[in-house]
Amino acid sequence: MKSFKKILALLLAMTMILALAACGGSSAPAASSGDAAPAASDAAPAAKAAKHAKIGVGLYQDSGAAVDGVKAYLKSLESALNVEFAYTVLSTNDEALNVTKVQELIAAGCDGIIITMDAGMDAILAECRDAGVYCAGYLCDFDSSYNNNYDGVFKNPNFLGTVADGGCGDELKRGYDFFDSVIEYNDRNPDAPIRHVACTTFPVFAFPYQQNFIQQFVEKIDEYNAANPDKAIEVDPFDQDTDILMFRPLDSSWFNKHPGIDAIISMCGGSFVYPTMVSAGVSGTMKLFAAGYNDGDNAVFGSKGAYQQEIVCPVESITYPLVLLLNKINGVEFADQPAEAERKSCSTLIINSDEDLAKFEHSIYLTFQAEDAFFTPEEVLNLTAFGNPDATYAGLCEILEHMTIEDIK
Repeated sequence: MKSFKKILALLLAMTMILALAACGGSSAPAASSGDAAPAASDAAPAAKAAKHAKIGVGLYQDSGAAVDGVKAYLKSLESALNVEFAYTVLSTNDEALNVTKVQELIAAGCDGIIITMDAGMDAILAECRDAGVYCAGYLCDFDSSYNNNYDGVFKNPNFLGTVADGGCGDELKRGYDFFDSVIEYNDRNPDAPIRHVACTTFPVFAFPYQQNFIQQFVEKIDEYNAANPDKAIEVDPFDQDTDILMFRPLDSSWFNKHPGIDAIISMCGGSFVYPTMVSAGVSGTMKLFAAGYNDGDNAVFGSKGAYQQEIVCPVESITYPLVLLLNKINGVEFADQPAEAERKSCSTLIINSDEDLAKFEHSIYLTFQAEDAFFTPEEVLNLTAFGNPDATYAGLCEILEHMTIEDIK
């Protein structure tokens, strides 16, 4: 990450030097009237002043650390990018509501919209087309649209692409991340290792890949057990009737169906599991490996409690759709811009130790302080095609790979 930050800083410095030269900042003597003016093709392109833009952001909820972190990060960018933001909350499955929310953002004067839900996209993009507004995604792989309506969405000129909450397509690997965390826990705790686990997920209709993650986890456990029979880890068979949480907290009777387990592998958020662990009296001995983060989880994490893993998407990944939208609004695009919109994977913050938690507590996700973000406003401006004529789409995509727990300042 340090080398990547140096590249960003160098590009920013080059852009500033070009801007100074264009403004007469050079100390070289002026050319005489007899000197030939340089050809237009030889002159370096100059950065453009950003048009004022208003971006609507449709999030999945209206409160919580992730939402506050997103708003703090975007607030820090307003001045440098000449942009303001308006927020609304979208629905997981209510297409009509999502269309209404987008209509409201357009009516409020938004020039571009970032959305976190893949529901009602045909109607949403029709609204965007009629209003001359662009749309891009965040925290969503738009898998339904990608597989069932690719031409209507990803080839739509008003849709600019999306960045997923972690991997997408062939890069989905969260089950492997859970496995790695369990093994790291056992390595740190050889006297009290985890030997027996059970798994939970959300329903397939809302999160189609979570059961695939369970399969990945079991696959790695089987490989591990074959190589380490003296350290084997048992995984209870996944039960479709009991192990899928229908967006309701885990029922206390679940523990009776999984006797003797040491840990829960929860592909859904820990907030659906941990309170039941507490009420059932098992939070002091049973461990929880979960996705997501909720306010207060750090108080019962690692050596202090049941939580042993949380996985979150860095809020700064919203830079990807934001830059694409602002380029369009400013009438420019990257020289290497793909002909069709893409969906991009993003690195995640995997927190599975006390040391990781200490780093995470210094991220903008929790501090809401601009100085704790992965990127400064000037660096984000330098990623745009209007702020830096040498910026590239490849460079924008590259930042998505450099937002891990190790990259936190």
